[in-house]
Amino acid sequence: MAKYRTFLNRCLLLSILLTASSAYGHMLNMTNIHILVDEQQQSTVTVSIDLGQSLLSAEDYWAATQAPLNEQHIYLQPALAQLKQSLRFLVDGEVRNLQMIDFEIGALSLDAIKNPLTPQMATLRYSLNVANGERIGVELDQGLEIPWPCLVKINVFGQNLPQSRLLTDYDRISIDASLSEKPLMHTTSLASLMSGWMNIAPGVSWVAVGFQHIVPKGLDHMLFILGLFFLSSGWRLLLIQITGFTIAHSLTLGLSMYGVINLSAEIVEPLIALSIVYIAIDNLFSKQVARFRLLIVCFFGLLHGLGFASVLANIGLPQEQFLLGLGLFNFGVEIGQLTVIAGAYLIVGWGRRQVWYDSMVAQPATIVIAGTGAYWFLKRIAF
Repeated sequence: MAKYRTFLNRCLLLSILLTASSAYGHMLNMTNIHILVDEQQQSTVTVSIDLGQSLLSAEDYWAATQAPLNEQHIYLQPALAQLKQSLRFLVDGEVRNLQMIDFEIGALSLDAIKNPLTPQMATLRYSLNVANGERIGVELDQGLEIPWPCLVKINVFGQNLPQSRLLTDYDRISIDASLSEKPLMHTTSLASLMSGWMNIAPGVSWVAVGFQHIVPKGLDHMLFILGLFFLSSGWRLLLIQITGFTIAHSLTLGLSMYGVINLSAEIVEPLIALSIVYIAIDNLFSKQVARFRLLIVCFFGLLHGLGFASVLANIGLPQEQFLLGLGLFNFGVEIGQLTVIAGAYLIVGWGRRQVWYDSMVAQPATIVIAGTGAYWFLKRIAF
């Protein structure tokens, strides 16, 4: 029973690790509704929403961003119509209609739109008549599917602190906020918290994207790391190899993103598959880590760095924070690598000193790694 419980706990931990990137996505592309009321009680409503992850397909949103400015509304019309119908603003219990002012859309690439960890937020601006009103509330139709949660923030002229409400898929009606009285302190705490989160969210998102391209999307990189794990007899030797691999792929990732190195993915990807095969075969015919193996691992790290670069190029880094985004992406990759090693230690590492470990764990796993690498090599050169 104890062994069965231990097995279930390990499976649960792996499930959590594999879904960690998805959990980030829900917060990074959250929807924002900002209501700004001026001294004449004229109101502007700004909606920030990831349309390509909700009311439009990624392809339609990408087409809208690429269309001429005077034609973009044609592609956005289904989403705009649904929002106008499903967003209700109540002033003293009376529904007030929104009037579109303008919108701003943009996207780095189609791949970036499809990835919830790189939100491509559209900004929609409306006018709202709140004249002579005392209270304002927001309701979202049950049929409206948007990235949750939805933060509603209200700034009223004369009030030093904003009022905030957090709506979710299960709680779509906000409590009425005051348009005249000064809000209580506790009503602003959520706005301050969420505002602070959104300021650091872009940085966190690039860490999460880097992690995601190891766990769960970077299966070839994961197998290479596991290949190192199954031969190293101790954590020190493994750490030395991982460090060399990290330095090497960080170098080529940076040089490639800056345009110093440019090697086609059609060349890089088969070579990455071959690196997996080499490491696995070396494991089968070696009893211990050879001195020259570190040089080999570093060389393969250069190749893997080019592989990371091709992935990152498809998503696109923001030009205004290029260096920071690059560094955070690479940091996320390292967290992913360490997660793979930690998972391997957790699942089979406890048996490394047992007599049956090589024949029943390390060698079969290494054969599977070699076979998978060989299959990928043939597939990548053939197709």
